[in-house]
Amino acid sequence: MTELLIIKAKESYYRFTDDGYLPCEMNKGSVFPLEEVEKVKEMCAALHRDGIADASLVKLTITEEPYPQR
Repeated sequence: MTELLIIKAKESYYRFTDDGYLPCEMNKGSVFPLEEVEKVKEMCAALHRDGIADASLVKLTITEEPYPQR
């Protein structure tokens, strides 16, 4: 099982780059290991300062299992 952090606001996830951030779909969102929680909290706080009040930290839990091949 893998656990990752992502930032979400309503139905949008966020992708962070050196130039800032953009809302996007989940498969384009930036994900971070749990060890980087303080860094991700700061990113979430930056969104709040920019007026995205509903931005929140979300933990993704990923499990792997074989996909049936037919």
